[in-house]
Amino acid sequence: MKIERLQEIETSDIQIGDRIHVGRYTATCQKVTEKGATFLLDQYLDRPMPMNFKNTNRGGYNDSNLRKYLQSDAALNDFEEIRPYMKPWNNGDLLRIPYYGEMFDNNDRDDFVEPDSHEQWPLMQDRRNRLASRCGDYEWGWINNKHKSSSTHFCGVSNNGHAGAWNASNVLGVRLVFMLK
Repeated sequence: MKIERLQEIETSDIQIGDRIHVGRYTATCQKVTEKGATFLLDQYLDRPMPMNFKNTNRGGYNDSNLRKYLQSDAALNDFEEIRPYMKPWNNGDLLRIPYYGEMFDNNDRDDFVEPDSHEQWPLMQDRRNRLASRCGDYEWGWINNKHKSSSTHFCGVSNNGHAGAWNASNVLGVRLVFMLK
């Protein structure tokens, strides 16, 4: 019989698959580079949110209402415990949502999604790792990219771990990404 035993240890050597507690959430390390370790929440935030209050994807994620919220004190309060260890992304943000390329193989949907330069995280090759829930049931969640052929859609992860799209004003799950030094 094989048993996987999780053990809590103190270490500065973070590896892919390591899990940490962040307030009432857990997050799993998806990627480690010389810049830091990238973590993805294992579940969606407690409340679903729209990408934009108006049904448009103009300006993409960078100009979205969701991004503005994620940089607010209200969103960052849940991360106070690890905030001294958080490293900002290139745009200065501490929190963001995943890109299509990080969740899925970018070669799969060139006709569907606004392309990005991100590579799929190793753990996301298993579709089950793309699934997330908020209250126990798997649900849809936002990802960073606009839908290529629509002025109102952003891409998302479906409740079965596949790619899809929703209107920007729809309320979906928000699964956060952050980097630790």
